[in-house]
Amino acid sequence: MSELGDELHRLADQGAEQAQPLPAAEIIRRGDQRRRRRMVGGTVAGLAMAGAITGGILSGVAGSGPAAPDRPAGHPVPATTGPAPRPAVSTPEPVPSPTATSPSAVPAGRPSGRQPVPTKTS
Repeated sequence: MSELGDELHRLADQGAEQAQPLPAAEIIRRGDQRRRRRMVGGTVAGLAMAGAITGGILSGVAGSGPAAPDRPAGHPVPATTGPAPRPAVSTPEPVPSPTATSPSAVPAGRPSGRQPVPTKTS
């Protein structure tokens, strides 16, 4: 067991010798570099979004084309002669209501319309 403890102490001492904290200037430099990259990435993304919106608006305006010209005053629209056609109106046919005397109005079986549950008889 003492061999295991001695080995762990040796590894801990070795790791402590190799572990060197970074100088403060290096930490600040790395932080500034990360901040600049993040700002550039955000700016590029913003410009790309603005370009996409502008392109969509311009293509929508350019794609609509010129407005249709009005008819010249010398060519009047021909008037219809005769009465306007009427739309076809369908009249619903009356549906006979079931009465108490008709056989289809009375449900078969029990008055509730449900069939009794069969029970086993031994």
